[in-house]
Amino acid sequence: MKPRQKEMLFTLLSGHPEYISEIEKNGVDNLNPESIDGILDILLTAFVNYGLEDNYKPNNYGLEIEHLIDLVNDAE
Repeated sequence: MKPRQKEMLFTLLSGHPEYISEIEKNGVDNLNPESIDGILDILLTAFVNYGLEDNYKPNNYGLEIEHLIDLVNDAE
């Protein structure tokens, strides 16, 4: 994970320090299934709320969130 991606992920997860701790301890590739589900829920909510243009196409922020979703999904 690139530093910018990690920074963005931790910003989005700032209300859930348990996920940040798990990522720092185990890395994104070694998350437990419950954490993956919780993180994906947070990322998908951010994507829907902030990552779409009026025409429902992803904006730049949405594209960055999509990359984070892909990283977390690869952990499954």
